[in-house]
Amino acid sequence: MATKRDYYEVLGVSPEAPEAEIKKSYRRLARDHHPDANPGDSGAEERFKELTEAYEILSNPASRRAYDTYGHQVPRGAAGGYPGGDPFGGFQDIFEAFFGDRSSFGSFFGTSAERGPSRGADADVEVEVALREAAFGADREVRVQIIKNCPVCEGVGGTESHSCPTCGGTGAVRTVRESFLGQMVSTQTCSTCGGRGRVIDVRCDNCRGSGRISEVDERLLRVPAGIEDGMRLRIPGAGHAGDPGAPPGDLYVTVRVQEDPELMRDGEDLVHRMRVSFVEAALGTEAEVPTLDGTTPVRIEPGTQPGATLRLRGEGMPRIRRRGRGDLKVVVDVMVPTRLTGEQRELLERFEAVSGEDTYNGSGGSFFDRLRGVFR
Repeated sequence: MATKRDYYEVLGVSPEAPEAEIKKSYRRLARDHHPDANPGDSGAEERFKELTEAYEILSNPASRRAYDTYGHQVPRGAAGGYPGGDPFGGFQDIFEAFFGDRSSFGSFFGTSAERGPSRGADADVEVEVALREAAFGADREVRVQIIKNCPVCEGVGGTESHSCPTCGGTGAVRTVRESFLGQMVSTQTCSTCGGRGRVIDVRCDNCRGSGRISEVDERLLRVPAGIEDGMRLRIPGAGHAGDPGAPPGDLYVTVRVQEDPELMRDGEDLVHRMRVSFVEAALGTEAEVPTLDGTTPVRIEPGTQPGATLRLRGEGMPRIRRRGRGDLKVVVDVMVPTRLTGEQRELLERFEAVSGEDTYNGSGGSFFDRLRGVFR
């Protein structure tokens, strides 16, 4: 008999992994190893069963504690049990009630709580939009690989079937046991029909009896105006199919906003770096600034300093959760020449010779005042 692998190893997580990490790892691996996603792979079904078994144990805090303590060998039949029955027979009832796959326990008053079929796993996909598309909204066609119920047999697995005589068509079997704690009620998946409630007479050729198929789902998605990079859109019920009788999962679409060569996003504001010569900054000039709606003229006042910011109200990104738009901040980048001809150098030297401190005072005080301003 083959040795069972460690459940943590099966799911690819550490023994200290939180519940959320275990769940995320299982969903990813289950999609990769599902038999419908691996046609022709005879080992896919066994890998999928192994993953499911490991997840059902480690996702339950009580069964996980028992597994961490005893591993695959839960104590049973040890000496010195409770009187009146098999040694540790009562312990086995408790273990099955608390740690079983689909079990629940009743109190001394006979109450019970059953766990229904599991909803389908969520699916994830990414789409890209340009900055201007993010500003005004855009339509995108989303393509994602989805596990669905077979349309031919409607998820039953066969074209001809009859109600399961073991569970009466419910897909689950309830067992009542008496223990020293009182009446224990457990609900488990019917082993005869595998939880479907139907016994297959003629296997469906379309899904090879699994009741599931894997296919690419295409849908049109509207990206809302003002969306930010990394935001996720949820499409309810567009994920993978769930257990028989359970709803499907959801589809989450992560939106990636591409960078724009002229406009940089800063929350709901936009930033544009405007390059002007040092002569234009000194004398003043008119310039065209790119916006989301085209271009708009701005006035650079004489004596404008490097790093000065002009604010254009309402020319930024739409606010996704409230009305209005942000601003467009135009940052002035003054270009200083790096290569001068002899004539240009002579002209600048003559300018410097006739200039005094008053030439620069209007732009922010003395040289040392301006230097302190840079460090502030």
